Amino acid sequence: SLTLEYSALTQHAGQKYQMALSFFQESLILRTMHVGKHSLDVASLHFNMGVVYDDLEQHDQAISRYHESLRIRLDQMNKATSPAFISELEDSVLLTLKCMGHVYKLIHDMDNAICCYVKAWEMVNKKFSAHQEYADEWSKMGLRLGLAVPVPTVIFDEMKASTDNENWKTHFQMMNKKELCHVFEPRTPKRRSRSTVSKLKRELARIHSTVMDLVHERKQNNWDNESGSMRTKLPGSSSLLLASLSSTFKTGGDAFEAALMRSSFCLGRMRLEQMRYEEAADYLETALRSKWVLDPASSSDSDSDFSLKSMSSRKQQTKVMDEDNPEEGQIYYSLGICNAALDDHERAVRCFLTAMRYLRRSLRRVDSLEVARVLFDCATSHYYLCNFEQSVSLYEECLRILKSYDIPSEEDDEETAPSPKDATKTPSPKEVAKRNRFRRGIVLYCLVMAKAAIDFDAEASNLLNEAQMLLSSCNDQIILAYMEFLTGLFLHHAASQVPIRLRSITRISSTGISLNDGLSWNEMCQSALTLLEQVKNECWFDPLQEVEDSDEVRHLPLSGHICFTKGQVYELIDSVDQALNSYVDAANFYRIACGDENMYVASVLHRMGMICSLRTEYHALGYFNEALSIRKNLLGGNDHLVAETLYSSAIVLARLNRYEASMERYHEALRIQMADSQDSNEVARTLAGKYSFVLSAYH
Repeated sequence: SLTLEYSALTQHAGQKYQMALSFFQESLILRTMHVGKHSLDVASLHFNMGVVYDDLEQHDQAISRYHESLRIRLDQMNKATSPAFISELEDSVLLTLKCMGHVYKLIHDMDNAICCYVKAWEMVNKKFSAHQEYADEWSKMGLRLGLAVPVPTVIFDEMKASTDNENWKTHFQMMNKKELCHVFEPRTPKRRSRSTVSKLKRELARIHSTVMDLVHERKQNNWDNESGSMRTKLPGSSSLLLASLSSTFKTGGDAFEAALMRSSFCLGRMRLEQMRYEEAADYLETALRSKWVLDPASSSDSDSDFSLKSMSSRKQQTKVMDEDNPEEGQIYYSLGICNAALDDHERAVRCFLTAMRYLRRSLRRVDSLEVARVLFDCATSHYYLCNFEQSVSLYEECLRILKSYDIPSEEDDEETAPSPKDATKTPSPKEVAKRNRFRRGIVLYCLVMAKAAIDFDAEASNLLNEAQMLLSSCNDQIILAYMEFLTGLFLHHAASQVPIRLRSITRISSTGISLNDGLSWNEMCQSALTLLEQVKNECWFDPLQEVEDSDEVRHLPLSGHICFTKGQVYELIDSVDQALNSYVDAANFYRIACGDENMYVASVLHRMGMICSLRTEYHALGYFNEALSIRKNLLGGNDHLVAETLYSSAIVLARLNRYEASMERYHEALRIQMADSQDSNEVARTLAGKYSFVLSAYH
């Protein structure tokens, strides 16, 4: 029997199909006589004969052989107890299902073809799920992706004073692209199963793509032939096939739409992991349209009686999140992630809010971890849109929910940790508490960033200290460096608020300004410089070297902010040369990030002009002229920032005895300032400067 089988395989390889069938048939007769018709060796012969019939395009016989092979293997799989043997049988069943699905596709029996591939997907997905680690609702809602954490940034005073200026927002968004964010992963994925998971993902992607193609082709056939009379269907085989495997898939029109929805959603998730965001969005939009077809009343914006009745029926169902059979809120959330990754944050916010409304109103998950995850990502998109107040509000709401899931420290027991064999089971209370601490720490860090964008206050400083405490045990050095940078910003801001006459006697502690306890003013400035240097060692972009690591590019904006903040600190302690050098480096980084003309560069040049105006007027005038040119090009000739540079440069021109040019700039600055208000401090200052200049010129 074995000799005949090998001879048949040889004939098949030589494309001598009839001879191969003859040898296979003789081998089948002998093998059935000796081992019985329910043997796996017999199932193998049936499968091989099905392959030959498939090559001969004798599809009825091919399906018959495949089906018999499938029947035998399923019977054996139900009886098997060895995990290794069951896994081997599952592989053979999976291969048979895919071959059967291919034949059904060739004869345009789309219903059975879809059934085969859906059952194959369920088998592969079961294996894939066995390799996945435990995930709670926060992680499942987040598609098992890490937390996209914004890079810390610097909001210039000019930006805070002109929040309605679209140029500032544009350059802020250029500087803070979502693709530059840092992804926080609380745990490192296991290496041993990584290759297996990758293979299973590729297999799932192929099956999902096939299911989508088949469902679309079925729809097209139904549109072309409304009666469906052109569709070939094999009696008997299909019903036996559907009964052979336990499956969540049921026949019927809605079932095929459900298959399309599930496959498109799963493919969208995979493309998200691969950072192919446009493709992911296309798949997810397909899933959303299918969801609407399955449940016309599922729209979260519908308040009709029909919609409310649909919601009521869903509330009675299980509330356990199914990652492979998504609710509408999950699809909207996934679309929000895609749009945010593409820096379309306005659309992302709409998707996140729709997802949150669905979760809270339709599923009654008001303060759940799913809602907290949506709140976090929605707040982050608001941050990128410069809606800092709204971002703060959403981060605080997310933090409130996470605090409600905290586990008391008394339950942190080492002995309750699961064994390595139970890695996919519910984690121990200690692991849960640690994971929640990390999440709260990340949310606090983001909350501090949003608050600092509005104002540096004591509350934000205390929140930063709490975030550092919560994340102190994490292994993510980038996040720790980000918080050191924020600490440096707070130290600089606190030092800048101390009047010059009080700097020698003032000390600053965690409770505020003091005369006894805490750091002296000089120690505070030195601490800020030390922290910034530490951040530079961890997060730095070197423009003179070739970029081989994408992480280095992520550090480009932060490198500029480090240089700018160091320049501010050096300026405070009257280290003028070091301040100018730091500002020059900051301007170069900002040019690389946003182009030669942007609001960041203009502000740095203006500051450099202010420093040089006390020493070398010619250098100061050059910086002011360059800043003035950029601001006029970006803001027009009537912006208060243009007036500020005109006024500062007029003073320098007067010192250089260029009186006519100085007077022109004084007049231009006054025109702009008086257009807003004739009684402002800026107008008074410019008038005083103008008349002092006239008096000095007269004398």
